Amino acid sequence: MANFPITIDFRNISSHNQIVDALSTAFDAVADDTVHFTINLNTYSMLYSDHLVLIGSTVNHLRSIGVIVTGNFQDFRVDSAQVKYASRVNFFEQIGFAYAENFQRQKASGRFTEIKRFDDDNALDIHKEIVSILLKDSINDDMMTVLEYCLWEVMDNTIRHSQSDGTIYNGSGYISCQYFPSKKQIRIIVADNGQGIHQALTTHPNSKYKLLNEAEALNQSVNKGVTNSTGMGFGLWATDTLIRENGGKLIIHSGNHSLEIDNNKNLENTSKWQGVYTYIRVNTDVAVTYDKIFDDDGQKNAFEELKEKLLGNLDDLW
Repeated sequence: MANFPITIDFRNISSHNQIVDALSTAFDAVADDTVHFTINLNTYSMLYSDHLVLIGSTVNHLRSIGVIVTGNFQDFRVDSAQVKYASRVNFFEQIGFAYAENFQRQKASGRFTEIKRFDDDNALDIHKEIVSILLKDSINDDMMTVLEYCLWEVMDNTIRHSQSDGTIYNGSGYISCQYFPSKKQIRIIVADNGQGIHQALTTHPNSKYKLLNEAEALNQSVNKGVTNSTGMGFGLWATDTLIRENGGKLIIHSGNHSLEIDNNKNLENTSKWQGVYTYIRVNTDVAVTYDKIFDDDGQKNAFEELKEKLLGNLDDLW
């Protein structure tokens, strides 16, 4: 039985990749091994729920495969803004840490979601909750419909493809969303600890991409029509296109590779993330119409049909 010490100090962290660097060795643990987390939540800037999701997802993954998870918080300041924020977005609840809140919770509606686990049973409800955050800022209607479509496709990919046993719609993941009015930005993350893009894309018996290596699979995952044959292959491509038009940022990390897209497209060798996480940052003051995403009538019609099927009348959200 092996021991894996993991140290995460948010005073030294400013990116998702740095968190994965800290977490990566934990993914080598097997049943009856011990992973001990030492976490310092103090920061010199801001604490983000999309960073905390990566930790919570990892802790729950390890426990699910029989790894013994222990931990402690370093320099834990009970009344600090960081600790209160972590509690408010349900980070402590997700990792099983008992923290007694001594503050009154303000409503999250229209501003953020707590860190939540999703699967096929509750994904649509969580998706609608996030759509209400998009509506809150009254961003361009066309852009909102494209973003909610892209978000659903990312969540659906986790539900459909994260399991490695050949089943679909049995996957699960973690998600958070927060709107930052002063920055005019929305940050969303969807994370799972499943089989990863390479295995999902190359092992299906009807896949056309069986010969791709991990880097090639990730790089091509955002191309139009790339699928393991169980979908249309538009979701990540539409998300990629939206981010480029909006000037935002997209990160897709799977296995030992991370694909970052903003004005450029950059694929890097990285520390290992077990499964896939997708981070989306959009600028709410930069409108993108869906005719820039779906460039022919067939794609537009398919988009409208899926939007109606999943979302119905947006007035129902209120």
